[in-house]
Amino acid sequence: MKNELKDALKNAFYAPEPRNKKAFLKSIRPREVSTVEMLVQQVKYIRTSVWIFALAVIFFALFGSWRQIEETKELIPVIMPFLAAGSVLETRRSRKYGMIELEMVTRFSLRSVLFARMLVLGLLYIIILAIISPVIALTFGGETIITAINLVLPYLITMSICLQVERSSFGRKLEYASLAVATFISVFMIWIKNYDFGLVHGSMELIENWGVLIVLILAVVTVYEQWKTINYVEEFA
Repeated sequence: MKNELKDALKNAFYAPEPRNKKAFLKSIRPREVSTVEMLVQQVKYIRTSVWIFALAVIFFALFGSWRQIEETKELIPVIMPFLAAGSVLETRRSRKYGMIELEMVTRFSLRSVLFARMLVLGLLYIIILAIISPVIALTFGGETIITAINLVLPYLITMSICLQVERSSFGRKLEYASLAVATFISVFMIWIKNYDFGLVHGSMELIENWGVLIVLILAVVTVYEQWKTINYVEEFA
């Protein structure tokens, strides 16, 4: 009787052999996401204020050139450090909102997310540079390449310094350290233009002769600082 009851229960709750198990498991696996798709996804996570500020820079440059406001060519380079600071601030959003641990275990590593954000912002600022440099050069006279160098130099200098600051203990404690660096560089540029004419003349001559080489060196330094930030992001988190 006992064996019959066991057989009856076994037959009643019999689990059928799995069918199409491999196909089912394959169907629930997460779809692979291409690099382009990942970049597009990260666009949505970059703060709206960053996009607004970038568009404001373009608008100011185009409007100032259209109205032939002489101060435009002087003010745009002073604004560039803040674009760099905004990019660096995006690298600490995961830490600010307590998402470090979560992003470390998701399908995209924290390094990949950080790299994607840097790449998106880098492409954005290249587009900005490509738009405003020839417009300013044609409006106020001058070579496009020299105008572009004058714009990109403060950006690269600020970016490389801010990345180092953000990785330091001081930068990790002070949320807006990058903005402080950008403000200092901008104020220093304004001071040089207004009070140290000899240095202005010397820097202009240096840019005309060695500007491209200086930009390349600073670009390498900036990329190296970005590489260190990405590769040691867990340590600095």
